[in-house]
Amino acid sequence: MDEVRKNNEENLSMDEIFESMDDFSMRRGSVKEAEVYSLQPDGLLVLFDGKLDGFVPESELVHPLKEYKIGDKIKVTILKVNEEEGRSTASEIRVFRRDALKTVENKFKNNETIQGKIVAKVSSGYNVRLLNVIDAFLPGSHSGLRIDDEIPEESLDFKIIAFRRSRRGAPRIVVSLKELKEQRIKAYFDSIKEGYMITGTVESIKKFGAFVKLTNDITGLIPASEVSWDSSVRIEDVLKLGDKIEAKVIGIDREKRKISLSLKQLQKDPWDDIEERFPVGTVHNGKVKSIVPFGFFVALENGIEGLVHISEVFWGNTRKKLQEVVKVGDEVLVKVKDIDRKKRTISLSYREALGDPWDDIESRYNVGKVVEGTVVKVLPTGVIIELEEYVSGFVPLSEVSWNFVDKIEDVVKEGDTVSVQVISLDKENRRMRLSLKKATEDPWKRVAEELKVGDYVSGTITRTIKSGAIVLVDDYNVEAFLPVSQVSDKKVENIEDAINPGLKQNFKIIRLVYEPENDSRNMVVSIRQYLKDIEKRETEEALKELSSEDTSTLSLGDKLKEHLEKEDTSE
Repeated sequence: MDEVRKNNEENLSMDEIFESMDDFSMRRGSVKEAEVYSLQPDGLLVLFDGKLDGFVPESELVHPLKEYKIGDKIKVTILKVNEEEGRSTASEIRVFRRDALKTVENKFKNNETIQGKIVAKVSSGYNVRLLNVIDAFLPGSHSGLRIDDEIPEESLDFKIIAFRRSRRGAPRIVVSLKELKEQRIKAYFDSIKEGYMITGTVESIKKFGAFVKLTNDITGLIPASEVSWDSSVRIEDVLKLGDKIEAKVIGIDREKRKISLSLKQLQKDPWDDIEERFPVGTVHNGKVKSIVPFGFFVALENGIEGLVHISEVFWGNTRKKLQEVVKVGDEVLVKVKDIDRKKRTISLSYREALGDPWDDIESRYNVGKVVEGTVVKVLPTGVIIELEEYVSGFVPLSEVSWNFVDKIEDVVKEGDTVSVQVISLDKENRRMRLSLKKATEDPWKRVAEELKVGDYVSGTITRTIKSGAIVLVDDYNVEAFLPVSQVSDKKVENIEDAINPGLKQNFKIIRLVYEPENDSRNMVVSIRQYLKDIEKRETEEALKELSSEDTSTLSLGDKLKEHLEKEDTSE
């Protein structure tokens, strides 16, 4: 192109150039159409009807220099003509400004919007460039921007709120973003109703809900409760920043300019036909969602949760904690007890789904039967034995052992597996009495068969009490009572001064009772009587021995005295 221009210049004389300029009216102020044929660092080189060139400085262009390309047609006005070089300096912006100013004025008269760009921030507002060439002012109160907001880089639509021509200088033009925004907001709110489906983009997610950008001016809120019918579903599980979504309008506050949206209402409410899908009395499988002090919640399906109250967990007065029965995430069977569709609540029963173990209790635990169980609680008054889940019985203190029990913990401990005999059953009140001792053979039966009052037995003092001592009788594993009065032929004030636990001793049975029908079994023994019997026997033997000796000149009393003296000497 430059070569063409060079050849043209060489072939044209100065007269021909002026003649050509006259032909094309190349005068200052004339408006011409030009073709871009070269982009220079500081402007454009253009051709006028392909014959003469001109230069449009960058400052006189309507658009940034980089937006032009070779071959573009633009309208310019001639600023000056360099007759020696045959080149003109032209301006695009001055032609465009006249047309643009007319456009701005018409937009103002017709109450239409116009495009522009904020170019600078000033003390009371912002300078705006309309259509790239017309300067206007945007008051801060009409900008909708906060003091620390950055100036938008993109082109915006403005409303012209003042247009006044001046005889001198440029016209005064005032624009507003706020009024245009108010119009757009009003128009949007007028266009929607509750129940409408609208689209938007998720722009932020909070614990209480998700904000959705509906337009550049309007944001709606999806409350956390409106994300899913399943209350356990979190917002983050459903929505992500930048998601394009469709939602249902469920609330409009035109005064506060708030729009409430719902995702879950795009789907059928699972509570609509709840009674048909989960009739009262039916058993269903569910998942434990949470455990609370008063029970636990079970999800029957997405959006449907019911409460198993603690009263519907256990059969009877069970001391277990809920966490010992179920854990979050467990699959459980539950029975529907009641449904309140208005309140959206379901009452469930865990125990009834399992069945009442006391319904056929007699067939499994008839009186007299010996069964195994686990010691779950040791009390001062007895022992609680669990035979199976929700079936427990009580062993009274008197039924713990055939012997005297000072501390139950010495006989059984929590966690022990033991055999017990069922001694009574009250199905109506869900009570069962058990016996630890009767699950074993009664040792007193053998005692009654083999021993009688007056017999001698050996045993060990196991402990002392205020009124006497307890003796464990050898070979029979029963305990006998040694009264303090039977410890010695001398008066005993404090039994611990006379005997100590662990002492091995022979005793005489002075009382023996075996009445199983009255549940009466006891033995009373005596050291004192035993020693008297020994002393008497020894005396009788001594007398017998003396009476056989040939000492007729002595009396029986003298013989006995002589015998005793001999024994003392020998000792």
